[in-house]
Amino acid sequence: MRLHSQQVSVFMFALVLSVGLLFPMSWAEATVNKIDINTASLEQLEAVKGVGQDIAHNILAYKKDHGAFKSFDDLGKVKGVGKVRLEALRDTFTVGSTASPEEASPTK
Repeated sequence: MRLHSQQVSVFMFALVLSVGLLFPMSWAEATVNKIDINTASLEQLEAVKGVGQDIAHNILAYKKDHGAFKSFDDLGKVKGVGKVRLEALRDTFTVGSTASPEEASPTK
């Protein structure tokens, strides 16, 4: 049995639709980059599922008191971030530059 290109297109559409129903994730969620924990704003942190207002404030307070996060696992030192939450957030955050903006900019 030989399929025509239109039949193949319909089959592929149905397959993609089925996968989308089994694993619901928006296109935007699938293509969004990780959030740099060292540069994220309060609003960005609050918007992350599993963070919320209190933990977002705790993250910023931790950075103020201890400086930039040097590794993702440092996030586990933040009040309210236990082992389970830390693992749940692993695919959401990244740790970018640990230098402060003043240290990162070249001197003139």
